[in-house]
Amino acid sequence: MNNKIITVFAIVFIFVLISVIPYGVNTDNHVNEPQSTPHVSFSITQPSYTYLNESFNIYVNSTAGYHNYSVAAYLGADNDSGLLPLFYYNHHVHNYNFTISATAPSECEYIYGYIDTSAQNSTNAVSYNNYTIAPINVSRPVVFSSTVVNSDPVPIYNTTLTYTVIHSKTPYLVGQSHINKIPANTTYKDNITVPLAIVPKGKDTLSVTSNNPIITISGKSNVVFYNGKAPNYNWIYYIAAVVVALAVFLIVASGRRNTVKVPKWKRNKKTKAAKAAKTK
Repeated sequence: MNNKIITVFAIVFIFVLISVIPYGVNTDNHVNEPQSTPHVSFSITQPSYTYLNESFNIYVNSTAGYHNYSVAAYLGADNDSGLLPLFYYNHHVHNYNFTISATAPSECEYIYGYIDTSAQNSTNAVSYNNYTIAPINVSRPVVFSSTVVNSDPVPIYNTTLTYTVIHSKTPYLVGQSHINKIPANTTYKDNITVPLAIVPKGKDTLSVTSNNPIITISGKSNVVFYNGKAPNYNWIYYIAAVVVALAVFLIVASGRRNTVKVPKWKRNKKTKAAKAAKTK
């Protein structure tokens, strides 16, 4: 009987001991794992091309719901004269959008760089990210133009002109222009500006077409031009002149070789014979 009472008390004591152990205490003496670092996603929006000394923007956008956002950008080029900024830093407590205003250098080249970003979650765990931006081509601007004629007595709306450069029989779409309205019986001058870097080098043909068959594009439908330094064929004339001069020299030299020269001893013999004849 006493043994049963002791057993009951032992069971009750164990349950009471378990009930007073705080919830969540690690009873196996292992250290709790720290909270994992949050992953904050950033996206970069940048131009593929820009013009010499032109202002452009790089946009850095992040995930909402965090705090202490920061962005550090590093830009560079082979010749960074005129390139601004070379270093950029900004910090927002809650705003997760950043705009990096930059100016292109004064040389035709590429802009390179990378961007560091960070943000914190509610437990102040920090997420770091590093991005390498795609190279930005710094190019000269080139203007393509065309003249559109509307011969109808009514205006034409929503016209799209497509500018295509044909190089070695391969077409390259360089740009499009949208015209909201062309008044009746009117001539409209249109132009687009594109980076020279997207125009193939060498002999090209510009073709301009319209999505509206009613209008006509005046002037030549296909304009031939040369992108880059045109080849210099003057060397052909120089070579021709050298060939002609060489031919004349050879002819003259050949005529001289065919002239029979009298040996000196024969000339002397004839001279003596002539003197002897005179003395007689």
